[in-house]
Amino acid sequence: MFTMLKLVPPHGWRAVWWELGIVTLGVLIALAAQQVVESLRERSVADQTRHAIEAEFNDNLTSLALRGRAAPCVARRLSEVRQIMVDWGKTGHFKTPQWVAQAPQINLALPRYQAAVSAGRLALLPSAEQYRIGAIADGFAEFTRIQSQERPVWGRLRALQMGADALSAGDRMMILQALQDAATLDYEARIAVRQQLPFAKDAGYEPDFTAWRDGAGRVYAGGRFTPSICSAIDTPPDEANRAQITPLPL
Repeated sequence: MFTMLKLVPPHGWRAVWWELGIVTLGVLIALAAQQVVESLRERSVADQTRHAIEAEFNDNLTSLALRGRAAPCVARRLSEVRQIMVDWGKTGHFKTPQWVAQAPQINLALPRYQAAVSAGRLALLPSAEQYRIGAIADGFAEFTRIQSQERPVWGRLRALQMGADALSAGDRMMILQALQDAATLDYEARIAVRQQLPFAKDAGYEPDFTAWRDGAGRVYAGGRFTPSICSAIDTPPDEANRAQITPLPL
């Protein structure tokens, strides 16, 4: 007959369970500590991301605020060009404008936001905050689209500076279409300014003109926001361009 062997640890089962409990507790403490460290790291990264995006958004909101300041000048110029087209259609001639200019182009950029998206850092922020940030970024993208489409449109409107004798019936149709496009894009720009600024403010973002003031001298002589479209339509080009560091093309 076989004898059943009774396996008993040298120090008894109580000692085994005690050692096993100590090891398990140590593992749990290590895991908990690791989670705390990871949570603190994620919170730090989230704060850094939040502050970087806030600074970038506040700078970009300056572009919308400045466009809002120039809105009366753009509206006046569109009205003047519209009257020129009416005169041209009625008489076949018009008083040649010296300075049609264009809506001000104030670029904005989102490298910090885009870097945060690419790195997945936005996921560390609360979902409501992610929504607000994404909505504001979409608004900036829309404003950039409007500005990029305005450039060639106003370039076609400046053909009026050549005078009626230098333009054909086909040119007149082209300029009429450009006028309609310019008016539509200006309307979209005004909507963007009126909607985005209040929405951003409710989310905790506001225009910060600090960076603008530091770099304005590279765009405008004297460092003041003086868009050339605010010059009268009969202003000589040399005079109207005086405030521009890089003159606007005729």
